[in-house]
Amino acid sequence: MTARAIRTVMIALLALTMAACGFEPMYGARPRGGSAASDLGAIELAPIVDAEGGPFRLGLLMKNALSDRLYASGSVSPRYRLEMSVERDLQGFGFRPDEAVTRYGLKLTAHYRLIDLATGNVALEESARAYNSYDVVQSDFATLMAERNMEERLARDLGERISSRLGLYFRNRPAAAPAAP
Repeated sequence: MTARAIRTVMIALLALTMAACGFEPMYGARPRGGSAASDLGAIELAPIVDAEGGPFRLGLLMKNALSDRLYASGSVSPRYRLEMSVERDLQGFGFRPDEAVTRYGLKLTAHYRLIDLATGNVALEESARAYNSYDVVQSDFATLMAERNMEERLARDLGERISSRLGLYFRNRPAAAPAAP
């Protein structure tokens, strides 16, 4: 048997296994009609604020990360609003003998609520967290850039986690009635 034939058999077995376990793509069409992707496009993003209620740079990063994920298939007239606040926690945990910090850990925690605009009810309320760390180097500028780079990566990570959770929420609920034009 050639390598190509073996690969074809393996792909066929994988497809049969996936079909047997009830696998369904999260963003595909639902048996009850509609799709999670179209529901994600119907989410309006409220301004993202810090834990004290004010706008900040991470809010913009989070909004961009979520927009890239939620509106991948285009946006439609909003049926939901996503409200979110983000807490930023920076802690030093690596120390030299002179007590200077050599490593920082950065944790972002997003508290979000999905609100159904038709009823005003909270459809989903959860939190998501992302954590990573970076080294402190001799250059203050390089350390600042490492911190900013870490914030951007954590914001993207949180955006992916939140959009996946929202997709799962929409996937598991009945399709909403189409919005009136």
